[in-house]
Amino acid sequence: MTVFRTDPFIMTLLIARHGQTDWNLEGRWQSTSDIPLNAHGRDLAAQLASRLKEAGHTPRRLVTSPLSRALETAGILGEAMACPVEIEPALTELDLGDFEGQLESDLRARDPAGYDAWRESCYLQAAPGGETIHDVAGRIGGFVTGLDDRSGDILIVGHQGVNMAIKAQLSDCFSRECLASFRQKHDEIDLWQLNPARPLGQIRVNHG
Repeated sequence: MTVFRTDPFIMTLLIARHGQTDWNLEGRWQSTSDIPLNAHGRDLAAQLASRLKEAGHTPRRLVTSPLSRALETAGILGEAMACPVEIEPALTELDLGDFEGQLESDLRARDPAGYDAWRESCYLQAAPGGETIHDVAGRIGGFVTGLDDRSGDILIVGHQGVNMAIKAQLSDCFSRECLASFRQKHDEIDLWQLNPARPLGQIRVNHG
């Protein structure tokens, strides 16, 4: 559902995931590796910018992860909406440890039960050598609680895991069911109200 701007005095938190990369396309896990957008990812970012403008959202702030796939997505969005880009290191993706750079199909083939249990945990369980969703919530806590809801929309460009942690912290819900509902595709922006925090809907490119 596309949420159109109706009240200019109510702040909306817009949570975007970076555009597609070649590792995403290959089914290869990526977290802290600095993988750039592919051509489709850049196109998705441009289309999301158009959808945001159509819905009447003009962010006052645009804050991004420092990883290049998020930074490039933010740059495309920011240029389209004349909004400067701020870099927030805390928005770096959840660390996948030993799973980094590996194909999902290979991990499942080596240990089907163990891999599927980790996958279904929605990051409540850490990958070997990696972070949990609670670890990420801990490092983004100050950033999330410091968000201002009185002076205009804020657009965040992050990653799957870190965006899930933001929404879990806003809703104070870290159950597996909540976390699964917080997953996000590359062509989607989730909209949240603050004080009280609640989801408002979604803007997406492929909205059929």
